[in-house]
Amino acid sequence: MAATTTLTINDLEVQFSLSGLNDVVIMVGATLSGNDAGADAHINRRFIIAAPDPSSFITFADLTESDVANFVKATDYYTSMLQNLTSIIEEQKHAPVTGMEPLPWA
Repeated sequence: MAATTTLTINDLEVQFSLSGLNDVVIMVGATLSGNDAGADAHINRRFIIAAPDPSSFITFADLTESDVANFVKATDYYTSMLQNLTSIIEEQKHAPVTGMEPLPWA
């Protein structure tokens, strides 16, 4: 079964003026979470966002959470973090092969 993942936007950093555009999102703080068969993981990261195409620029006041999630998902870093998250979840699904035990004479 594949992990179910969620991207939660935590904060936005803007550049007040960039190439004639105002309040351009340049970085997004987000949490990538995933769950599969009871194993879960969370990764908090900041994603650098590429400069927008002026013809399709969405003003800051009109941005939706979905718009910003799409900005993040368009980065190579998101793909890398998604792979990292699923690896962590897969590791958690397997029984550990080493661990600590209490002293047998205690």
